[in-house]
Amino acid sequence: MAAEDYDHGIYRDLGDGIHYVPVLASATWAAGDFIELTDGSGYAQSSDAGDLAYGVAVSHMTSDMSPSTSGDITAPVYVGYNNQYIYPPDTGTVTLALRQKKMDIGGAGTVNIDASTDGILLCVDVDIPNNKVIVQLLPAVWAGV
Repeated sequence: MAAEDYDHGIYRDLGDGIHYVPVLASATWAAGDFIELTDGSGYAQSSDAGDLAYGVAVSHMTSDMSPSTSGDITAPVYVGYNNQYIYPPDTGTVTLALRQKKMDIGGAGTVNIDASTDGILLCVDVDIPNNKVIVQLLPAVWAGV
């Protein structure tokens, strides 16, 4: 499935899965944003800095599209660990030294290249001229039941 044009998101679709997840009421996001499942309820919403990403949005979710009741619609999310995604850093400049380093989410459409507290992303390459990192999702250490 081809994603829309945007400055972050899918870089190389290596055939990993797409899951359709129920959407949180009034949630919005851009194509390519990191998506998390809300604590306790499991509904999809845009990730914030430091969140554990469930995946990456295949397409945008506008306020006109978003459900008024959580779970009324589902949205496609890339969830595979082999796909590669490209993002700008939340702050700073990318360097070759970032390759093969774990990183955190900087926000819905950025990567925190200075932190690896959660280590949810692995930098597999860098695009120095455009100041972006190419990352893969790493399996998270999720909380138990």
